[in-house]
Amino acid sequence: MISLDSRVRPLRAIRRVLDACGGLLNLAGHAAVGTFLTNRLLMGTPEFLPKVALIGGHVISWMLLGLGNSLLVGRRGGLLRAVLWPNTFGRAWTLLFTALGARWVVQEVHRMKNPRPMPPEVMSSSALAVDLRDEMAAAEGSSQGGLRGLFERVNEIHNLEVLTYEVRLPRLPAEFDGFTVVQVSDVHHGPFSKDAFIRRYIDLCVEMDPDLVALTGDYQTYSGDVERAIHLLSPLGEWSQREREGVGAVAIMGNHDREAGTEHVIDALERAHIRVLENANMFLERNGARLYIAGVADPWSPHADLDLALHGIPRGACTILLAHLPDYFVESAGDRVALQLSGHNHGGQIKLPVLGAVLVSSRFGRRYVEGFFKRNGSLMYVSRGLGGKPPIRWGSKPEITVLVLRGDRKT
Repeated sequence: MISLDSRVRPLRAIRRVLDACGGLLNLAGHAAVGTFLTNRLLMGTPEFLPKVALIGGHVISWMLLGLGNSLLVGRRGGLLRAVLWPNTFGRAWTLLFTALGARWVVQEVHRMKNPRPMPPEVMSSSALAVDLRDEMAAAEGSSQGGLRGLFERVNEIHNLEVLTYEVRLPRLPAEFDGFTVVQVSDVHHGPFSKDAFIRRYIDLCVEMDPDLVALTGDYQTYSGDVERAIHLLSPLGEWSQREREGVGAVAIMGNHDREAGTEHVIDALERAHIRVLENANMFLERNGARLYIAGVADPWSPHADLDLALHGIPRGACTILLAHLPDYFVESAGDRVALQLSGHNHGGQIKLPVLGAVLVSSRFGRRYVEGFFKRNGSLMYVSRGLGGKPPIRWGSKPEITVLVLRGDRKT
């Protein structure tokens, strides 16, 4: 005869498993909300030295809140009972965050099983690894052993990648077929960045001898670093003067440049012979055909003005728009912009297994974290950029982006 205890025991085991799964989902829900609020509210605040601790503390606090909620509700009948019968505030809270955690898991599984396709306008792509970690350690004379050496090997902040894309723009004049653009973004020179790495990065850009270098903002992290940051970028201005008649390097402002003082940063860039497009545009001409380059002010400021940036550009012209924030694509995408170049998100900067990109300062979460996007007939490329704050990258290498533009021609 089967005892009652032998029949109840498997049910208890199943309940414990369900409680454990519910607890993990509850914790995931708290972590997801904490990360969302951090990216939405804290990442965009002005830079100050304790900001890193504030951001880390905020995310950890939400996770601790989730852990505490799971333990408390678990002791009072279990997560399963709280979800099935949310008759108190604590149980209702548990139900809400468990549901949010489940939604996040479903979303991430769907994202992994259905990766975003490359737009058909991207005709080819290639990647070249330029690992500068040993070179930077040698330049600094730092040891390769011990914990510091291990950290330098794990940290990918100096593990550069050169990404080359051949991109078809239907409105590109035939005279500009093969036009090359190198994008430089998010240098974030500051107390923890290495001058030698930025110099090497800029040297590589100059050696490529592109038709245009587009600098898409955030050249320093703190206001005191403006002059040094622009000095490190100055070889681009010298190359522009020497090889491209002064119109080979153009720049826009990012949120850090606005915080450091827009007028100061613009003045420093112009002294370095790098042209600044602040709600303005310019054109390059070949045999009477024109390619327009436009730039908007920092989209986080109230000064970004797309109409002003595109003023005077005829309808149907091929225009490349420089806008620091990828979020601006929602406003710019349409028949007036063929291609937008953005940065800002550092590719998430730290990508964890399963969890993916962690630090994404965007109202759209991870929608525009990196790579190509298409909307209303316009393309956008979001660069992972160069630097980081804090100066840590994992799973999101710094990059130099090379875009080879092609017209809408039959092959």
